[in-house]
Amino acid sequence: MDKLTYLAKTLSRTKRKDYENFVINAIWNKLGRDDIQPVSQQYVRDHDKGRRFIDLYFPQLNIGIECDEGHHRRQERADKERKVELIDVLSAVMAQDYVPYHVHTYSEGKDADYERAMQEIEVAISAIRKRIVELEKRGELKAWNPGLTAKELLQGKREISVSDDVLFRTITDASNVLFDTDYSCQQHSFFVPRGAFRDRYIGEYIAWFPKISVDGSNTQGWENWLNADGSELHERNIDGRSLPESESVKRIIIPYVQNPVLGISGYRFMGVFEMTGKDSFIERKGETYRVWRRVPDGDHFPILGDTPMELRHLKA
Repeated sequence: MDKLTYLAKTLSRTKRKDYENFVINAIWNKLGRDDIQPVSQQYVRDHDKGRRFIDLYFPQLNIGIECDEGHHRRQERADKERKVELIDVLSAVMAQDYVPYHVHTYSEGKDADYERAMQEIEVAISAIRKRIVELEKRGELKAWNPGLTAKELLQGKREISVSDDVLFRTITDASNVLFDTDYSCQQHSFFVPRGAFRDRYIGEYIAWFPKISVDGSNTQGWENWLNADGSELHERNIDGRSLPESESVKRIIIPYVQNPVLGISGYRFMGVFEMTGKDSFIERKGETYRVWRRVPDGDHFPILGDTPMELRHLKA
């Protein structure tokens, strides 16, 4: 996606909330850095307040902007009721891990307060610029470029992580980059990747590209739920197919996701999961689900594509 389209869609996401829209656009325009990515309505996992969305987030800086409007409490309730998408769960940030800056658009008397809003916007801008300088001095600021392919985004990295904002256009693309396969058109969603690492995968890993919902909707005979923090997948066959009570093979799960803001879709790495024995089944509303849990360190996986022969034994 080109940068102009991304910005137009992202910065207009709050067009129905006048004050919030003013704040995030003011900050973006005053910042004047088109190499810094803005994300609107970022999903935050907060143990104290449950799920919530913040108005503007800069993932390269781990800084967020929260607009406190006159009717903020009413909006906060609406945020809690908003449907959480799969891509939100996979992109979530922890409340205690990011730095928030609050911009109030109203006075203590509940009137709109331009001066207060602009002062707090300047405070946020100053903090953002300071963080940018710090990262640039350490050589840790990588310029944002939404036009890069998944392969280009992962170039030079030894592993992919759940937190990486990398979207694979097709199953073929994901397989070739991550598993060093040479598929021209892979349409299966459940398979042992072929190629140089096939012997490493057989009996240990299976690549799975499912459709998953956070609200329990089903697709093609399966109902796959993801829990709130993305660490458990609950699986049920709605056609009555008998499923094994245990499976020793781990699943590298790369589900299909849709971004409702940008209007794009693809596959995103979710982690390595396994069944863990007798506790791998739960009952919900009279139905039995198998439970897949992310393995320790299963939030990342080696990138095997284009691995030089002399390094393959290290990654495998």
